[in-house]
Amino acid sequence: MKLSTRGIYALRILSQLATHYGESPLSVAELSRREGISGKYLEQIIATLKKRGLVVSTRGKKGGYTLRQAPEKITLGDVIRAVDGPLAPIPCASVTAPFVCTDGPYEYDTCWIRLLMLRVRDNISAILDRETLADMIQDAAASKRRI
Repeated sequence: MKLSTRGIYALRILSQLATHYGESPLSVAELSRREGISGKYLEQIIATLKKRGLVVSTRGKKGGYTLRQAPEKITLGDVIRAVDGPLAPIPCASVTAPFVCTDGPYEYDTCWIRLLMLRVRDNISAILDRETLADMIQDAAASKRRI
């Protein structure tokens, strides 16, 4: 699993929406200004987040984007999977789109590399599926980091 720039930006965008959860929607222009992400690129990312059901849009003069659910209910795993796909470090360790190697000398069910990567995937998933946007905001506040 490699966290892409899109994944990092998605986390940053959602951290802004989580910080302002329950308030007025944030516009693309405002999110772009706060995070230093180009408006066009931010629109692409937020369109994916909307399609995956993580954000909702409000039209109009005071329109923009808000989280679909409370920050406590959205995990970092939800976000990363929405923009980057499976968390598996190699294709044959994917839960949602497993790939069977045909060029290796090992049997699929006994390949030691695949078995190791399954454990890696499970540990990554366990952490990211436990941590929420609310946790991320609290951690940033505790360490006095900017969100």
